[in-house]
Amino acid sequence: MRQLFAIILFIALLIISTVFALNNNQPIVVDYLFGESELALSTLIFWVALIGLLLGILAMTVALLKLRVQLKRCKNRLSKAEQELKNLRTAPVKDTV
Repeated sequence: MRQLFAIILFIALLIISTVFALNNNQPIVVDYLFGESELALSTLIFWVALIGLLLGILAMTVALLKLRVQLKRCKNRLSKAEQELKNLRTAPVKDTV
């Protein structure tokens, strides 16, 4: 059921993007730092969206790596604390009166 929904969603997005591209094929001049070029509006929007997607994935990857490092440190601290607790439970009790 989930795969069917994903396929239907993909096909719907493909149709919508195709209609969008066909309706927005006006050429525009893109002036960037070292030159300029003429592109269709839909092509420019596609490339800008793709670059944004890639930058978003890069930012999420950096955040994910930081969280993984933090998780590993916390697991190590927990392991040490559990070992210390185990040692304290098995240590003989000294009775001082």
